[in-house]
Order: sequence, then structure tokens, then C-alpha cells
Amino acid sequence: MGDRRRGYVIAVFRRSFYARFGDAVICLGSRGIGQGPLNALCWMPSGLSWSDRVANGAPVTRDDATLLVGARLRFDYAEALSWQAPVAVAVSVPSIHAGLARLAAAARRRMPGGFGALLAAPLAPIASDGEEMPDPLLRSAAAAIAALRDWLTAALSGSPRPPPALAALIGLGPGLTPSGDDFLCGVMATLHYLGGSAVARRLAEGVLAAAAETNLISAAYLRCAAEGETSEVLFNALSSIAAGGDGRLEACLDAVHSVGHTSGWDMLAGAAAACTAVCAAVGVGEAT
Repeated sequence: MGDRRRGYVIAVFRRSFYARFGDAVICLGSRGIGQGPLNALCWMPSGLSWSDRVANGAPVTRDDATLLVGARLRFDYAEALSWQAPVAVAVSVPSIHAGLARLAAAARRRMPGGFGALLAAPLAPIASDGEEMPDPLLRSAAAAIAALRDWLTAALSGSPRPPPALAALIGLGPGLTPSGDDFLCGVMATLHYLGGSAVARRLAEGVLAAAAETNLISAAYLRCAAEGETSEVLFNALSSIAAGGDGRLEACLDAVHSVGHTSGWDMLAGAAAACTAVCAAVGVGEAT
């Protein structure tokens, strides 16, 4: 497990940095990155970049009330407010269909990268050979995504068969959190949000068994999503989609776009896949 009170910085960005304590990871950042299961948010002067103040490998120590980074940065969290992921709520499947349709229209205008390209037609079937996908990353993931979507629909309908192999998705893609991992985070968190926690836990068994194949930070996010916890940015978008793609959707998509290089879109693509499976399993006109 390692020492949970002494750690070190493992990644630094403009708006945030990550620190490791044993096998645990935390992210410290400005309020603009949004709330999430790993995030500790603080006020940050406009124009300041953490990369100017924090170095990779810098020692980090913490006690019950403070966190010290290097010799100069001190954070007091004795009175910090905690955040929890929203609980599952019953939603109308026709509303999800309407929300996905509005999401698809927005995605066709915005043309997001990564797995976000799938959002232009979230209800369309995916050919396992990926021939219709111009992006080589998506082509390499097509078979696994198609198999996962089929399994989700079956599992949500009561099938006991185990999830498909996920090795093709774990660690797939560049960046701090690879696209394949972000996609799976979106799937698992959305299943919990829409009341499919039992199916999410079945899926999580395979995901977490393969999580050693990705990096430490991404594996931490996968563990959180397996419990239904992910960025509030995704939950805000899900809330709008579940409400039929209401007036919040465009602002929610702006926030999605700001998460990583394509991480926000990758997660939302996974969320849309889970929404599609719920719609297929439950049927239009019924409720989850």
C-alpha cells in the first residue's frame, strides 16, 4: 500500500497537478477543472500556471488538515467541502432518445476528436471491422466497442454471459488517460447513474483485472468509475441528455471539450454507448 502521508508529484499541467501516495493518486487544481473523485480544488490567481510553481518529483506530505508540496506550497483542507457523485435516478427512455439526438446534432457541428466521433450517430450500429471509421484509433477499437455494446444490451436485459474481452481498449490511445480507458470510465459511471449498477459491477471485474496494462493515473480513474464516480462535467452532460437534451446541453458540451485533449469526448462517447444500451434493453416508452 505504501506510505499514505508521504508522496511525490507525478504530473504537472497548467491548471492541475497529480501526486501519488503509495497506490493512491490525487489531483490538485483550480476550480475550473471541476469536481471529481480525485480532485482537490483551490483558488488560483488568474494567469498562474502550476507548471511554473510545481516540479515533477517534488515531495508531498500531508496530515489531517494540510498538504505541503515541496518547501513552499501549503494547502489547508481542514474545512474543505466534500463532493459525491449524484445518485441514480429514474429517467424516461424517450427522453434519453431525444437527448442523444440533440447530442448527435451538436457532435456533427463540433466534430470532436478521439472516440467523440462516435457521438455523431450514437444509436447507429458499429461494424466490427471499423471500415467506415476514418480514424485509425477508432478502427482498432471498433470490434471491442461493438462487442461491448452488444453485451451491455444483453446484460441489461438479464443475460448472465460474461463481458467480452477488453484488452483492446485498456490503455488504447495517447495521453495521460488513454481514449479507451476514458470510454470505459464513461460506460461504467453512466450505468451506475442510470440504475444499472449490477451490470456496471460485472463489467468492472474485467476492466479492473486489466487495469494494470494502463498508467497509474488512468487506472485510478477506472477504479473510481467502477464505483460510479467520475467528473461532474460528465454527470452534468448526462443530466441534460436524460432530460431530452435541454437548454444546458451546449454549455455542458463546452465543459466536456475543455477536459484534456479528447478525454471529455471519449468519456461522453462511453456514456452515450451506455445510454444506447439502456434504451435498447428497456424499450422506448418505458422507464429505467
